[in-house]
Amino acid sequence: MKVTAIELTGWRNYQSQSVVMTTSPTLFVGQNGQGKTNLVEAMVYAALGRSHRTHLDATLVAAGQDRAVVRMRVENKDRKIDIDLAVTSSGNNTLRINGNPAKKREVARMFPLVIFAPEDLDLVRGEPASRRQFLDDVVHEISLEEAADLSEFDRVLRQRNSLLKSLRNSQSQTERGTLDTWTEALVDAGARVMTARRRIVAQLRPAVATHYAAIAGSNDAAEISLSESIGNETPDSEISNALRQMFHVKRNDEIERGSTLIGPQRDDLNLTLNGLPARTHSSQGEAWSLALALRLAMKDVVTQHSLAGDPVVILDDVFAELDEGRRTRLGEHLVGIEHLIVTAADDATIPPSIAGERFRVEGGTINAE
Repeated sequence: MKVTAIELTGWRNYQSQSVVMTTSPTLFVGQNGQGKTNLVEAMVYAALGRSHRTHLDATLVAAGQDRAVVRMRVENKDRKIDIDLAVTSSGNNTLRINGNPAKKREVARMFPLVIFAPEDLDLVRGEPASRRQFLDDVVHEISLEEAADLSEFDRVLRQRNSLLKSLRNSQSQTERGTLDTWTEALVDAGARVMTARRRIVAQLRPAVATHYAAIAGSNDAAEISLSESIGNETPDSEISNALRQMFHVKRNDEIERGSTLIGPQRDDLNLTLNGLPARTHSSQGEAWSLALALRLAMKDVVTQHSLAGDPVVILDDVFAELDEGRRTRLGEHLVGIEHLIVTAADDATIPPSIAGERFRVEGGTINAE
């Protein structure tokens, strides 16, 4: 899969800009604050249906504009796909694929993309929500059915939490009966989400170890595993029963706290180096290497399931965060990716193995060099 052209209108600091890309790697170089990350953010939004930097669509629209427009062409062999995205401050967004209205979850399967950005250090050092989002991103890119399961789980969880909040000040038997209905719906959806995550972690595990060793240049053992609120030894076939029993035990606590206390929204992805928690026992270089290994493992899993070719891989200002040894090893490790897009503030941080088409970014303007 390749991005061959992108056009931005009213997107952050771009008033009107178009770029045609012909080879890989594609390099965008410029000082911080000039628009490199804004450009790749537009690609990410078009592919994943959300920004990797903000939850507020209003911040994506340039000052004085009523909407931001992204038009992009991606190609897989002889197949061309035109993606047209319009984002408004009000959230009344529109998406078209080859001129036809589309839903954002449909694009991920047609345009697979993996991005590594400085924010990804949170995968190692941050809160569990970042790691859950990582797993869910993999789901969205490999299975429409399981992506729908995630959406259903989120919907039921919101409804159940709303009801739990109301029950804190109510003794209504009708509402308590309604809670049982929402609990059963959550058990059903939650079991499907947990099963999907287990399968994904099993696929990611060997790839994470391999990529970490290649980037870090060490024999340190990088491991990933799930930490589940129902316990890690529960067989897949017993997940529903385990959830149901724990909801029964936690019922009064949940009503008192007005929140669902167990389920996939409480799980975490454990990351270890030589058996120790990476969150607290990794150096800066080790943490960066592990975060990169996670994203490259994601690329491998998406590739295995993709109907649209290899995913586009974006490294947004990553090399500056690595020492020279890791830069060199990472650059050599990335050779062979169908379309690699790299941004950098300093040409000197780009390893010699990453040579390709180069653009200069300055003040919301992009020019080929």
